[in-house]
Amino acid sequence: MHKLLVLLLAIAAFSCTNKPGSTAQSANSEQLVFDRIAYVYQLKPTIAKDIWPGFDEERYDVPLIYYTDSSSFIANPTDKFLQMYSPALVFQNSALQIYKTAARLDSTPFHMAVGFSFSDASDYDYFSPFMHCSSLEETAKVVTDVAATEVWVSMVVHEYFHGFQLQHKSYRQYFADSLGSFNKGLLKGLYKDQVWFKKQIDQENTLLLQALETDNRDEIRKLLSAFFKERENRRNETMLKHDVDIGAAEKLYETMEGTARYVEQKLYEKFSQKQPDANLQRADSAYQGYEYFKSHKLDNDKWLYLTAESGVYFYATGFNMARVLDKLGVPYKERLFKESKLSLEDILRTI
Repeated sequence: MHKLLVLLLAIAAFSCTNKPGSTAQSANSEQLVFDRIAYVYQLKPTIAKDIWPGFDEERYDVPLIYYTDSSSFIANPTDKFLQMYSPALVFQNSALQIYKTAARLDSTPFHMAVGFSFSDASDYDYFSPFMHCSSLEETAKVVTDVAATEVWVSMVVHEYFHGFQLQHKSYRQYFADSLGSFNKGLLKGLYKDQVWFKKQIDQENTLLLQALETDNRDEIRKLLSAFFKERENRRNETMLKHDVDIGAAEKLYETMEGTARYVEQKLYEKFSQKQPDANLQRADSAYQGYEYFKSHKLDNDKWLYLTAESGVYFYATGFNMARVLDKLGVPYKERLFKESKLSLEDILRTI
């Protein structure tokens, strides 16, 4: 009887320790949130040093809201957010202050975007960008091939780079002013529905890829000249057929999305050579020590650079423009976003 009682007590103790909602499991679950948010922030100096200068500067930081299925955590929130929601401080170190709201901020099941309000001054994010990201577990329910923490974090960094872009005040204002007339959906629809438009975009992208394949600068200039001629013809035809000037919108979204994809892909390259983080291996069972990226080769990830496989064409064309500028040694990163209307296309035209 005593043995049975001891066994029952042991089972009861084990059950209490691991019971969903228990204090111990809740603490472990929250520690995982802290570890993952810290992981995002720990990548910023590497990105600033090796990929995009200035990315880790405090003035370009944006608060990060991390959503689980039932909770919201906020890293480095603004004073306005703190005043509006009175969240509880649950973690802090030299770089981070993480708070938890009393209830999940919204019922939207999936988040992976940067956003800000520009119409209601009472909003917590009025002209103040916030990064919103779902946990790996919630992300995997929507993007089913995301199973590793380091794959999830590459998605977060892509979106976080949009926060960096929008923390440049004049660029943020230009973006806000443009939203009424620059229709991203129109560009996507033209590529999807108009065969002639898709064919010409794909040809423009082929010219960019050919420029990346040669080391002859005169040949690159000829290819870029052909690229701009094709582009001008397509935009003129779009105006004739649809009575819409897409030039400014295309330049904006190619720059915004192309550079975010560029940073994400460069992070893949860093991860392919990076040693596993021992602390993350102990703390996060979904962290796989960068195994997913060990065999990364850009040529194999055609969705990054081929318009037909990109999902949205201007991600690929913008990405390839950035790569051409890299190839030519043009110092474009020092100018983009600081000069509000400047685009990758504008810089490429000066070659």
